[in-house]
Amino acid sequence: MNNLTGIAGYEVISQRCKSDLDELEAVLEREPERCPYCAAPGPRSKGRYLRKVRHRSGYVRSTFLLVHTRRFWCWRCKRSFLPTLPGIRPYRQSSELFRKEVHQRHEDGICASTLAKRERIGQATVERIYHQHTELEVRKRSNRDCPRMLGIDEHTLGKKNRFCTTFCDLGNNRVFEVRPGRSEKELSGFLASLPGREKVEVVCIDLSQSYRKLVRRWFPKARIVADRFHAVRVLA
Repeated sequence: MNNLTGIAGYEVISQRCKSDLDELEAVLEREPERCPYCAAPGPRSKGRYLRKVRHRSGYVRSTFLLVHTRRFWCWRCKRSFLPTLPGIRPYRQSSELFRKEVHQRHEDGICASTLAKRERIGQATVERIYHQHTELEVRKRSNRDCPRMLGIDEHTLGKKNRFCTTFCDLGNNRVFEVRPGRSEKELSGFLASLPGREKVEVVCIDLSQSYRKLVRRWFPKARIVADRFHAVRVLA
């Protein structure tokens, strides 16, 4: 049967539709060939194992994924282990796809109590999923390499004239990061930990001397280009 899970690495063997939920029974396309602890080949089966998790969200029908696999035993190091399940983290009762959907719906403005009622889970579970997924996204963003064509500009926030600095990925026409403050002192912590800044080739800024000094220090190999809007305004 075709893979209906939406996650690579599974083969669906059956699908059951009940009154208010669907169940997808699946097996792994590939079982482990080596022990994850000592890398010994040919781990032996120690018995069958069933993992049931909530999978995919829905306003009317819920979907559960039932993975049929086996517990394995290593003949060399004498340790037992369960295979890694794609898209399902250890000890969690829901798939990453379901957690991502819950996070996105909460991000879109559905309150935790309403979302919990629709998904038939606890409100605390919704909030926990949201915070865990947000932390995961922050870690991913913190490990991103700086774009090679970077735009830097400042903006004010609110009536109190609080400043923030926007870093744009000019090659892909999207915002790369937004940080509070505009001075080098306020931005130095972020810039010092920014991976790939030594590979930046072009930085587009306004005609501010403070930004020019910042670029020369933190992006030493980059060519500085004046923003067209500010350049035209000066000439006019």
